Amino acid sequence: MADSVRYKISVEPREELTDEQGNTKNVISGEVGKRLGGSGVAVVTNYAGNAGAQGYTNGVVAYKRAVDNTTTSVSTVSGLSLLFLKNTGHKYSSATTLGEKLDRALRVTVGGITISVLDPGEPFGPLKDDNAGIGTIHVQTVDLDDSVNITGEGLAFEFLACE
Repeated sequence: MADSVRYKISVEPREELTDEQGNTKNVISGEVGKRLGGSGVAVVTNYAGNAGAQGYTNGVVAYKRAVDNTTTSVSTVSGLSLLFLKNTGHKYSSATTLGEKLDRALRVTVGGITISVLDPGEPFGPLKDDNAGIGTIHVQTVDLDDSVNITGEGLAFEFLACE
């Protein structure tokens, strides 16, 4: 089999119910009635990209900084087959070291349109296209309510970008 990335995604819709005695229970949502999920495989060309463009090389992470006064391109690789990213919940210190905790969100945009706002620890993706058609994705550090608050504090984000 060619180089690939395997992934699995699941979601569990939850709701809180209160009984006659005032006790609350958190259960799977009655409207949905089940967990949802799926899995797949993204075929990738190789893992030979440099760490700054790919996110990892030789088993070593290459965090990038999402500034708060403009957007940052996630990867310089064109024609991606797979992209995964995560808000580390920490300030950027260096490509291999996280700084102190930072309670801010990571806004993910495509063509200036917000497609997700990630709280600390939350992942995004994978985005997958075996035809290497994933376009440029940008991120920006924002407040947890998605408002821009320029403080100079940039989040470190973790990512994997493969051709």
